[in-house]
Amino acid sequence: MSHRNALAFHQLTLSFIARGAPLDQLLDRIAVGFSQAYPERMAAIFLFDGQAQRMRVGAAPRLAPAHVAQIEALEVTQADTPYFWSRFVALAGQHDTAVLEMLPLRSFAGDVAGILVVCASTDLPELPEVERADYRLAVGAAVSMAMLAVERSLVPQRTPLQAEPAGVADQRMALAIEGSGTGIWDRNAVTGEMYYSRGWKAILGYEDWELSSHIEDAYQRIHPDDLAYVQETIRQHFEARSDTYQVEHRIRCRDGSYKWISSRGKVVARDAQGNALRMMGTTTDITELKRLTAKLEKSSRLLADLTSEFPGMAFQYRVPPGERGYFTYVSEGARETYGLCPQQLLDDPSAMESFVYPDDLALFRAARDAILAGAAHWRLEFRVMVPGMALRWLRGHARPRRLEDGTVLWHGFISDISESKAIELELQEFALTDYLTQLPNRRYFMQRLQEEHGRSQRDINGRAAVLMCDLDHFKRINDTHGHAVGDRVLQHFAGVLRTQLRKGDTVGRLGGEEFAVILAGADMDAAAEFAVRLQRCFASQPLIHEGKLLEVTLSIGIALMQGKSIGQDQVLRASDDALYRAKERGRNRVEIAPSLY
Repeated sequence: MSHRNALAFHQLTLSFIARGAPLDQLLDRIAVGFSQAYPERMAAIFLFDGQAQRMRVGAAPRLAPAHVAQIEALEVTQADTPYFWSRFVALAGQHDTAVLEMLPLRSFAGDVAGILVVCASTDLPELPEVERADYRLAVGAAVSMAMLAVERSLVPQRTPLQAEPAGVADQRMALAIEGSGTGIWDRNAVTGEMYYSRGWKAILGYEDWELSSHIEDAYQRIHPDDLAYVQETIRQHFEARSDTYQVEHRIRCRDGSYKWISSRGKVVARDAQGNALRMMGTTTDITELKRLTAKLEKSSRLLADLTSEFPGMAFQYRVPPGERGYFTYVSEGARETYGLCPQQLLDDPSAMESFVYPDDLALFRAARDAILAGAAHWRLEFRVMVPGMALRWLRGHARPRRLEDGTVLWHGFISDISESKAIELELQEFALTDYLTQLPNRRYFMQRLQEEHGRSQRDINGRAAVLMCDLDHFKRINDTHGHAVGDRVLQHFAGVLRTQLRKGDTVGRLGGEEFAVILAGADMDAAAEFAVRLQRCFASQPLIHEGKLLEVTLSIGIALMQGKSIGQDQVLRASDDALYRAKERGRNRVEIAPSLY
């Protein structure tokens, strides 16, 4: 498993833990994931049952069943003693297996909740030196995730949790995933105990065993100027006055220097009174980002020189606490994007709104209001009408950064995507259009039929007529005059059919010489009248080929779709059956299907 794949695997596993997935599924995922990364090694997890004084298998996907049964039969008074370990190793030897790792899984209280073991065949060669560091990281990650999974499974047993509103689990999953490749922490809000992942400790330059788990020690590492802000933010989140916990502050490293970090988290368990029980989150080293920001603020002229060469408008948008936002930087690309000079937008940010296409204005304003309300990102595609320019598509994208005083700073970019949008719309049209007749194809027609059926189901008085049309003896035309002439006949009929449709009707070529029509709101009398009118119109406009008239007749089957009708497929089949009867009874006829309810 590559480093990227391993990180993605760990991120997803952590999200499962945060969402309270069943313990057996979590442990099996951890064991299987480790064995996939190191196929010659077998990971297994056993849980300690102190009352029964036995080890119970949590996950042992590659150990022999007989081996597992012997382990579960061992009498175990304590799971972290040399005596137990020696017996465990001896059992493994009976199955030609060597125990490479045996690591205890401890709860927040310090009790041994189980063990994680890594086994292999006795003749397995040692790992090369270059792979050992990654191997140790993989073992540590497996142990950390197993401990989190075991401890997470104990929370519902200790105290009933307050039901969470819809969407909180998804928000917690997103928080657990975001930044989890750098550092993860887990806080017991009752005891103050902290769990830090190996990656979290590495941010500060510590080895895995060097940091205590006490919250008081954690506060001592925070820069004195930032401590009150961090504690107040935590307090507000514990009191449910904020949806999430998010801070940026300085923290002291092992060598005494300070780093800037961004910590994000969320209370994942509360008791019946709403008191916080457990909080999980991630920490990211943003020191370099802070340094880069400072350099950018001192080099605004360089930024202007760079962005002026880009085909689009780069901008910085500032939203102070409690105030409306304003631009602090706009690149020269504003001229080609909006037909405005940068200073016009700096003076009046709302000026850009006057050029937004009316149909997109509501969406544009909603996105703007979401920014002012603190949205996590802005991404929007919209149209603009600038005097002297054609209607164009723009795409805007920006992300926020919160400053120490609460100001939100947005850096974003708006680019012209008219060309790619035109291609996209053209491809969509090609996907839904019959190339020969330029009528909608079967795919589009079936979508509209489904929509019309749904509308009729919602409206007790809703109805529509479905007509199946087929050109009589069309094969004879192809055989006598060739397929090119046959294509002309199809195109000719498509043109005649278009002239008879109302604005709300739908037509489609289903294949060959078969066409279908949906007459929205029509009853059977109106549908029959339309069918007869279409036959007459088609007969009165024959196609001329080599000076001769090509007389082609038309058979039509009609079915009525109403609120009580069965599915749209059955309605289409009924109209097709009616068409078949028209063919059987001499062609150039209109037949009506029996009622479908």
